[in-house]
Amino acid sequence: MERHGSSLGQPYRLVDPFQIERDEHTHQKPTYISNAIHTSKYTFLNFLPICLLQEFRRSANLYFLVIAILQSIKQISPLTPVTAIAPLVMVVSVSLLREAIEDRKKRLSDGFINAKPVLVLRNFEEQQIVWESIQVGDLVRIHEREAFPADGIILASSEENGSCFIDTSNLDGEANLKSRSSLRVTSKLVFDRTSRDKEKFFIKCEQPDQDLYRFAGNLSVDSKMYSLSEKQFLPRGSTLMNTKWVMMLVVYTGHDTKVMKNARAAHHKLSHLDLQMSRTVVFVFFIQVLLCAIAACVHHFHFDSSVLIHVGDEHSKSQESVLLFLSFIVLMNTLIPISLVVTVEIIKTVHAKFITWDNKMRDSNGEGAMANTSSLTDELGQVKYIFTDKTGTLTQNQMVFRKCSVGGGVYVAKQKRSLLSGVSISSLDALNAGTTGTSTYHSDDSQPSELPPISYFRRLLRNLESRESHFALAMSLCHTVVCEYDRTTGALSYNSDSPDECALVRGAEAMGVRLFERCGHKLYVAITEEDRHGSHVKTVTYTLTFQILRVIHFSSDRKRMTIIVRDENGGIKVICKGADSVILERCDHYLSSKEETMAHATQFAEEGYRILLFAERDLDENYYSSWEDRYDEAELDIHSKEAKTEALVDEIERHFTLIGASAVEDKLQVGVPETISLFQKAGIKIWVLTGDKLETSLEMGKLCRVVTPKMQEVIIQGTTRYEMTQQLEKALQNSKESQAVLIDGSALTLALLPANRNNFLKLALQSATVIVCRASPIQKALVVELVKAGVPDVTLAVGDGANDVSMIRAAHVGVGVMGQEGMQAVRSADYAVQQFSHLGRLLLYHGRLSYLRTTQCIDYFLYKNIVFTVPHFFYGIASAFSAQTFFCDLYITAYNVVFTALPVTIRAVMETDLLEAIAAKFPELYRFGATNMFFSHRTMAKSSSLAVCHALITTAVPLLLAQHSNLGEGDSFWAASVASFFYIVPIVHFQIFFETWNWTWLICLTYALSLGAFFMCIAVYDHFVGDVEGVWRTVIARKGFWLGFALASVACILPVVAYKCYEENFETSNPVHILRRTRLHNKVLDSSGVDTLGSTDLTTSVVPSPQATSNKRP
Repeated sequence: MERHGSSLGQPYRLVDPFQIERDEHTHQKPTYISNAIHTSKYTFLNFLPICLLQEFRRSANLYFLVIAILQSIKQISPLTPVTAIAPLVMVVSVSLLREAIEDRKKRLSDGFINAKPVLVLRNFEEQQIVWESIQVGDLVRIHEREAFPADGIILASSEENGSCFIDTSNLDGEANLKSRSSLRVTSKLVFDRTSRDKEKFFIKCEQPDQDLYRFAGNLSVDSKMYSLSEKQFLPRGSTLMNTKWVMMLVVYTGHDTKVMKNARAAHHKLSHLDLQMSRTVVFVFFIQVLLCAIAACVHHFHFDSSVLIHVGDEHSKSQESVLLFLSFIVLMNTLIPISLVVTVEIIKTVHAKFITWDNKMRDSNGEGAMANTSSLTDELGQVKYIFTDKTGTLTQNQMVFRKCSVGGGVYVAKQKRSLLSGVSISSLDALNAGTTGTSTYHSDDSQPSELPPISYFRRLLRNLESRESHFALAMSLCHTVVCEYDRTTGALSYNSDSPDECALVRGAEAMGVRLFERCGHKLYVAITEEDRHGSHVKTVTYTLTFQILRVIHFSSDRKRMTIIVRDENGGIKVICKGADSVILERCDHYLSSKEETMAHATQFAEEGYRILLFAERDLDENYYSSWEDRYDEAELDIHSKEAKTEALVDEIERHFTLIGASAVEDKLQVGVPETISLFQKAGIKIWVLTGDKLETSLEMGKLCRVVTPKMQEVIIQGTTRYEMTQQLEKALQNSKESQAVLIDGSALTLALLPANRNNFLKLALQSATVIVCRASPIQKALVVELVKAGVPDVTLAVGDGANDVSMIRAAHVGVGVMGQEGMQAVRSADYAVQQFSHLGRLLLYHGRLSYLRTTQCIDYFLYKNIVFTVPHFFYGIASAFSAQTFFCDLYITAYNVVFTALPVTIRAVMETDLLEAIAAKFPELYRFGATNMFFSHRTMAKSSSLAVCHALITTAVPLLLAQHSNLGEGDSFWAASVASFFYIVPIVHFQIFFETWNWTWLICLTYALSLGAFFMCIAVYDHFVGDVEGVWRTVIARKGFWLGFALASVACILPVVAYKCYEENFETSNPVHILRRTRLHNKVLDSSGVDTLGSTDLTTSVVPSPQATSNKRP
């Protein structure tokens, strides 16, 4: 048996409930890890070293640490170390404080959970212990509404059949209760202080993993083996419901539990803008090194070596050049803004909060959007491709049974509206008195009003061998639906993991076959026959009981679900339902024409319904007994269980008889067509990846406007690699921009082969939209990864179910829709919305503004740091590159973190270029982000050139004035320095003033406080002992200083003001300026809120078209 750990290379673990007593008797350590959980990352002793190590793994922090070390070397640094150490300490301290606060919250939460009380059976008596003291092998008694403290196996319950219900909403978000049942052999055991039954058994199970929906193990009782599955598994974090108590055997504890295995840290994604910013910082560093090298070379070739000899040191000319180079590196280190990364993180965090606070993204239940990460808010403003699931994402996932095809006839469910809310069927529309027969109603030549209602089935149930009876019974039996009765009213409701199943069971009820109980391994149905004699209707109801022998569950890979039942006469029947692509190939016989049934199914799909085929087969008792023995034996093989059981399942799911097809309606969510139209105007391409039939997918694509009437439909259905290659080449030759490509899962497998993938990608990228139907979860992810690797554009995947998780994780940005299929997609996503229509606001409003604000922040950071740093180089020209600092230590230290920090941060949080009402009318504005127009080589060159000009002016003017003053040489230098610094800070403020569009009281207050703090600090520092003591008072008393300030301000700002005036009044290449002008002239919204702009078209030579979208990034 494995000791002291959970994974020491053993392929399985043994769980012996008597092992705890033996360990206590022999004073051995527990076999497995503790049940205590520790989500906090640090202790008191390791907090500082670990956090510092993480912080200095960042290249920017490491760079400034090196600068701080260089500044500590007297032979190199012209500055005191504090100018580099103080900002670095401030930036790192903010990060450490944030880590400390978050870790303390986790520690308090861990302590609360670990100290919860629980009842266990040890030493033949019931004891109360805390959660963290639970060990593998403990017998734990859980009462109703208590949470399970560890992963365990149900042994018995208060119910006679050993079953229970659990709520797993804390794990996967699914609101539906799940049933669990003990094995019959354990439900008979006695668990009290006098019983020694627990010495009779042990469990052998697989090592812990992160799959919440899978468990494999064997139970040995009195040397006889029984198979265990997820139906006996009780996961930690779930809650016992509708059951008084259960007795469980603990198999996994602490961090071995499945919920903790799933609690690993999320993969950190970097946005495209983050990568661009990193490349920009590297480029700036290269410029910094180049300038420093120029300074060193100029000195080396043109100046005498004695110029740079430090007191008490003598070096060779080459050594002095090296020291000079390093000195300039220190002097110009502020070219790279130390606080840029932290500032961007802060503003992205605030942008993420804006998303969660947005009341316009709340559902009727009051729940809003979620931001699971703040690092990708700007990425939301650059999306070019959206990959979306259909069911539950574009649709409501509220299934309603509408039609069926049985025996060559089509029947229509004329249900009342109450069905949509999940209320059990109570009545149907009146049956047309003249409606008779079954085979005369064909969906290809009859209107829905002419088709018989499914209540007509009740006339045909008198013969249980009829085709209609077979179909109705199949719908009422082939499922995992649980019947629940309201304790107050006694009303029956259905509960299932799949909304489809509930809709089908309600449909069977309307047909006259009502499921009214599912107890243990038995299903009870009530059959209502109807006999009409003129206006008189006679009904007869009787019940049938079916024993469940085996349930083979649905999965996205299998695309089918099977149940094996025994009827009251002892007959064994296999019933299977699933996608047509998998059911047809398993059918040998047909109750009606295969072609007729498939024609009906195709028309159902073309009407937008979800299609399932039903098939059945009868089994011989001897064959089933042999098959069951082989299946039970395969289940006991932990290592090869899946492969062996899959082979046996494939064997029994053959030789079916096709009995009919069902059509289930899943309506579009409100606002989906409008949202997709907005995305198309914004230059975003929509790809639909769904598991539905091709016809259903195409019709739904038309309904939600993914496919427009102007689009040519290109269907790819190659069945061999050669055929696929030919189809793709032909499609490429005839490719048009306005075409929709449709491809199913089997053809996609061929299209993704190395020989075809490039042609498929080219065809897809040239198309307006792509619809992939019958796609498996892995195929969805492969399609996203194909586009992600093929183009540099931003991809976004949106889905609502567990089968969308792979796709969501594969995309640059993942968005989960909070639907009815649990929270797996939401928890795996970067962002979550209540419904698809909210995705429009998430991208076109929050994403666009976040990208705009973040790029403005980065651009302004580079500008103000160049303005402040380059004067060192310009002064070097005048001082023979002596590496003399042009500014005093305080100015260098405070410039970024005090004097200029607030304006850029507040603007990056509050800035808006247009009123929301105006911007919402023109989704075309979004294309500026997708084409990267706000942060490119052009914008960087523009801001850098402006900064260098401003640096030259603010350096030259004070130096020229100082040369003509009557101050001494030293005093004139510091006078020029103080004057230059005084010119720089207001001028960079003036620059942001004229760049700001959204003037609010908060922005005004921030700018005023920032300038006020600067004036106060510079005046106070003038009274401290140092190089600049009293210089400020001397400088401001001279008229030349104020004249120079006026000249410098006018020279720097007047061109900016002139250009801004031109932009706001005459610029035609930027639609933002056009829209602001129309707003100013009341051409967009008048006082009553009426749109008077009319048919303004911003797409004509103003907004870049999708074809002009640049796939090139700086």
